[in-house]
Amino acid sequence: MIDLPLFPYHRDPIASDSVRETDARCDCCGEKRGVTYIGNAYCLAQPETLCPWCIANGNAENKYDASFFDADFVDDDMNPVDLPPEVHSAVFGRTIGFATFNPIGWWVHCGEPAEYIRRDEPYDMIFECRKCGKQQTIMDLD
Repeated sequence: MIDLPLFPYHRDPIASDSVRETDARCDCCGEKRGVTYIGNAYCLAQPETLCPWCIANGNAENKYDASFFDADFVDDDMNPVDLPPEVHSAVFGRTIGFATFNPIGWWVHCGEPAEYIRRDEPYDMIFECRKCGKQQTIMDLD
């Protein structure tokens, strides 16, 4: 598989099965990138093929008013955390999605959203603080 764009809040979209190889054109940019996003796009227009680059650079978010997570920011105790709109956009609009059973709490630590590391099947999602390295498990129960 080819090198993907960097997603600061999602460590490994290949390992999380968020992409697959394809020869289809991206509905957003029209390019054949060799890989497509296979997760949910929360938007009215349902594009069939989105390349990771259009997610990372915000083109898909802007063109489709799309989000790639059904999530809210939460603290260690799962209490809601308010963050500025640009942070919400960076995480939910310009971070490639990964499979979840339900809406999730996106862990915030040291004042900023953590990075999604991996899923420990079946229900544990592991996040890591981008500043201090602390890890937190978020339950994703079906």
